[in-house]
Amino acid sequence: MAEKHRKNTSPAVGNIYITGFMCSGKTLAGRALARALGRRFSDSDAAVKLSSGLSAGDFIRKKGLAAFRRAEAAAVGALARAGGGVVALGGGFYPSGRRARLLASTGVTVFLHCPWPELEKRLRAARGPRPLLAGPWEKAAARARKLYSARLPYYRRADITVSAAGLSPAAAAARIKKALKKRDTR
Repeated sequence: MAEKHRKNTSPAVGNIYITGFMCSGKTLAGRALARALGRRFSDSDAAVKLSSGLSAGDFIRKKGLAAFRRAEAAAVGALARAGGGVVALGGGFYPSGRRARLLASTGVTVFLHCPWPELEKRLRAARGPRPLLAGPWEKAAARARKLYSARLPYYRRADITVSAAGLSPAAAAARIKKALKKRDTR
C-alpha cells in the first residue's frame, strides 16, 4: 500500500503568507509579525521592484498589468522556495487556482481582513502611487470597491482570517500570531 504524504503547512516550517486587499496593512503587520517570530520578512511588491527596478505602480504603467502579474508570480515562487519567512502578498495575488496550490504546499495563508469603510479611508490617503486610484476619487473608489468585492471570495479561502479593523500593525501581528498558535495546536 502506498504511503500517503501530508503537505507540511506548519508555519514553523513553511512561509506565512499574508493576503488581503491593498491598504489592509499586510506589509506593516507582516513586518511586525516577522519581528515577533524571529523570521525574515518579504513583500512581493518589493521583490518585483528589486528584480525590475520599478515600483509596482511604475511597472504596471510601463509594462502593463499582465506583465506585472507574471513578475509577481515569479517573485512569489522564489519566496515560496526560500521558505521560513513571512510574506506580504500583493492585493492581486490571492489564493486561487495554481497560486492556492503553491501557497498551500509551502506554508499557511492569512487573510488580513479590513472592512470596506475603513479600507476606503486608507485607500483615499494612499492614492498617489496606485494606478487603480488615479482620477476623480468617486470613480476611483467605485473601481476599488468593485475589485474588492470580486476578490473577497478568494481572500476568504485563506487558512486563517484575521480582522485588522481599527488595529495598529503590532496589534494585527499579535492577532495573527495568536491565530497561528491556535491553528498549530489543533
